[in-house]
Amino acid sequence: MSNKEDTFVVEDMMCDNCINTITRTLTNNDKISDVKADLSNKEVSVTYDDQLDVEEILSSLDNIGFPATIKKKL
Repeated sequence: MSNKEDTFVVEDMMCDNCINTITRTLTNNDKISDVKADLSNKEVSVTYDDQLDVEEILSSLDNIGFPATIKKKL
């Protein structure tokens, strides 16, 4: 098992309460080891088990009202 990290763009993330909701929701998943939210860039970096499908992360965010897209890596 190894970890992956992806950054998600969450346009609807507006305040600290949004960050807390997103962080709490994602860290409830045993396969997610770290969540870092950057409000100024509206980005959330997620470190997760490579057995977790990235679609599950996107779905979790969508389910709590924060639709996201994966930030393209340069």
